[in-house]
Order: sequence, then structure tokens, then C-alpha cells
Amino acid sequence: MVDDIRNGELTTQTQENSAAEETMESIMEQMGGFEDIHRGKVVEGVIVNSKDDGWLVDVGFKCEGFLPQKEWTHPVLVESAQEPAVGDRVRVQVTNISQGEEAQLTLSRWRCEFDERWNRLEEELAKNEIMEVRGRRKVKGGLIVDCFGLEGFIPISHLAEEGRGVNPGRLVDQAFQVKVIERDRRKRRFVLSRRSILEEEMTAQREKFYSTVNEGDILDGEVSSITNFGVFVNLGVIEGLIHITELAWQRNAKAKDIVNRGDTVKVKVIGIDREKDRVSLSLRQTSPDPWETVAERWPKDMETEGTVTNMTDFGVFVEIEPGVEGLIHIGDLSWTRIKHPKEILKRGMKVNVVVLEVDNERKRISLGYKQLNDPWRDIGSRFEKDQDVPVKVIRLADFGAFVELEPGVEGLIHISQLSRTRVEKPGDVLKVGQEVTARILEVDSAMRRIRLSLKSLQPEEAPRAREDAGRRGERENRPRRDNGERKGGGHDRGPQMPNEEISMTIGDFLKSKEEESSEESSEPEPVTE
Repeated sequence: MVDDIRNGELTTQTQENSAAEETMESIMEQMGGFEDIHRGKVVEGVIVNSKDDGWLVDVGFKCEGFLPQKEWTHPVLVESAQEPAVGDRVRVQVTNISQGEEAQLTLSRWRCEFDERWNRLEEELAKNEIMEVRGRRKVKGGLIVDCFGLEGFIPISHLAEEGRGVNPGRLVDQAFQVKVIERDRRKRRFVLSRRSILEEEMTAQREKFYSTVNEGDILDGEVSSITNFGVFVNLGVIEGLIHITELAWQRNAKAKDIVNRGDTVKVKVIGIDREKDRVSLSLRQTSPDPWETVAERWPKDMETEGTVTNMTDFGVFVEIEPGVEGLIHIGDLSWTRIKHPKEILKRGMKVNVVVLEVDNERKRISLGYKQLNDPWRDIGSRFEKDQDVPVKVIRLADFGAFVELEPGVEGLIHISQLSRTRVEKPGDVLKVGQEVTARILEVDSAMRRIRLSLKSLQPEEAPRAREDAGRRGERENRPRRDNGERKGGGHDRGPQMPNEEISMTIGDFLKSKEEESSEESSEPEPVTE
């Protein structure tokens, strides 16, 4: 009986222990078991509490997990998720497990999100190397884009095809295709390129352009940039250059005065270089050449107003209409002698000119300026014969002196009209710049000549005074020895006319010679040693 009682107690204790074991196993099954939680595992939990530095999350572990605030998101993620509230469900990744009495579970949300998005990126790259991104913001050196919820970087050198620049700000919020050129999962970094795709597309489009476009074609384009040497025009698949000389028919045209950036223009293809990938364009050749009909519009002797565009040592260029310039030679600028055209005109001045000659073949027009300001008009009403006028010596020559009566009117005083006495050279009587009074001998308006005289204003000498002057000059010019005797041993060269006697009459000259002969006969004969 005792044995039966003991057996009953053992059976009852065994049943109680089995019930307790079943209760613990069922509880562990309900909690999921802590042996299934490990580092790196992605679990789903519920926010049960909020702290200043993070949140407590119930993930079914024996203790609540802690999600730090810094582990909620990361700059590499593209998102606008708000911070969670108590009761929200979140997906997190286990980053650390501490066992023991103070067991602790550390969680991270952004690492879970990053791994999922990066895996998706890898899957897409395995299917196709080209992917679509959207510009987010401009940064130093390039552009940040959204690629499968991750931020990627495109260097500025890979935003456009080689040799062309682009403003990264223009691609913000724009969708475009790129290729991955570098990626590093550990550093959470990947670099993209737009240039490689553009270059492939542009290569195909350029081949099509070169096969369909020929020199002489007229195309539409948009002005993309303006430089000091010309204008670049975007033709869609390629940029062409309009050189500064091909902008307009007029010379020295400024690009900014003709076109503006963004303007749509019609241009003519004047050159194609496939090897250097260059296209030369012309804007002026899309309009008629004004020189083709210039002779009809500008006949000889036609007067007009023009603008001085350029000045050289030999003359002045004047634009008489857009694209048509003529030359005023320095000799047609003034009736007086000038050293440089700047003494008369200045660049930018409006001037009245007359057409002197038109050469269609050489595209040249000769213009005159002084012809419209001729001081010789009505010269006879201002100057007449025997009129005494003040003049200014402007230059000297061997045969006389040129003097100015008024601006543009010059006259000549011949060397024979400078003095009543003999003059060897005009510089002995006059100097350049000297002002004197002269008498007009002749006015020839047809030949543009005026003859003047200084001698006519000088008083005429008495006959006896002229004779005495002649005798004194003869004696002074007669060669003698130291003792006063004549040289030459009787070799007389005969009578010579003294320099001062140019104005003497022949009768006066012969009379003076007779007197000299009588004086010489009364002189004693020279003594010979």
C-alpha cells in the first residue's frame, strides 16, 4: 500500500512537470524565440515608446529594441518620411545584440532601407546598363541625382558631351538617362555619367547630319553663345560658327549689335570639316549682296551723308549704306596739305560726301569731301589783280614760295618776284610761317592758280643809285693781289653782269662799262718783278 501511494505521488509530480514544460514551450513559440534574432536580420516591429534620442521598438524579442534617432535616416537616402509616432509599424535591421542580465537590442531603419534600394540598383544594372535618374540639386563640381531612392553624383565633366559645357542647375528636376561608371557599396557611393550616352546619340545624329547637309544649304538655328570672334549657332546635333566677318555686309560689325543669345536665325552653310567636326556658317549671305547693284544706286557726282568707320594714313572709310563703304583719299579731304586724316575728321562723325568713282568688280567707291567745300568757288569775287593781301608762307621751293591767302587757297610768289635785287634762293628772303603782304599779279580760277609779287610793293631805285651800286659790286668782285694789283696776267674774262644789276636796262649797263674803261685807262700799269 505504501508503494502504491509513492507511485501515485511520482506520477502526479511528473504530470505537473510536463504541464510546466508545455507552458514554457508554448510561450516561447508565441514570442518567436530569441534564438531567431541575430545581427543583420530585418524585422518588423511596433513603436512602443518615444525618447529624446530615439524610440523603443517591440520586435518580439525578450526585450524591447532601441532605435536611435541617427539611425532613422541617412543623407544617401532620397525620402521625405516623417519621424515615427507611438503605435507605428516600422521595418528595422538588427545592428547589435547584448546578452546577459541587461540584454539590449540595437536597431537601424536606414541600413535596412539602403540595402533594399542598393539591391534593387544591382538588379537593374544586371538587366540594362542605362538607367533613368532625376536631378535633385546642384553641388560644387557637379549634380546630385535620385537613382532608385539613392543619391548619386554626376561630375560636371560628365553632364554634357566633351568640349561643351552645361549649367547643372538646368537639369534639376529633369529626368534623363545615365550610365554607372563607379560604385562602392561599403562607402555607399556611386558615380554616374550622362556624357557617354549623349556622345553615342550625337555620333549617330552627326552622321545623319553630314550625310544630308551640304554646303550652300540654308538652315535654322539658335544663337547659343556670342564671342569677340563670332557667334555659335546650335543646329540641333552640332554647333556651327558664324565668323565675325560673315555676320553682316558692313565692315567692323559687332555681334551684339546684330544678334542676341537665344535668337532664332537662318544661316547658310559655307564650310564642312568632318574630321575636325566643324561647320562654318554665314548670316550675311542669306541676304543679297549690296555691291551687286551699287552702281545703280550710287551714280557719279551723287551727294550723300555717311559715317566715318575707319581711319588710315592714306584716307578715311565712310559707310554710305549698310554693307557699302567708300574711301575718301587723303588728297580729297582738304584743299590744304595735311599729314593725317585725323586733322580733318574723326571716327563716328557724320559727313557729307560726293561719289567720285564706282568700281563694281573691285567693290570700291571713291568719295570726295573737299569737293563739297571748294574755297575756289567765286574766287574772282574775293581776289582780283593788283589787290594787296596778307599772306602766310607755308612752304619754300627752289623756284619760289607758296603762300596761303585763306584756308584752302594758295598762291605762288616766283623767285623773280621776291625782290628787286638778285635772290639766290627764296630762303634768303622768306621763312616758313612768316606773314607778309603781297600783290596779286594774276588770278586763274580755272587752273586754280594765283600769282603774287613782293617786288611790286618795293620802291623802285633811282638810275644813278643803281649805277653806283653796280660799280661798287664790280670792284668788290674783281680779283686782286695782296698789293692791290689784279691777277691773271692780263687774262680778262670780259664784262660780267653783277648780281645786283638784274633789274638794270641794257643802256645803263653799257654806260657803266664805258665809265669803268676810262677809269682803268688812267690807272698806272702794274709793275712786274
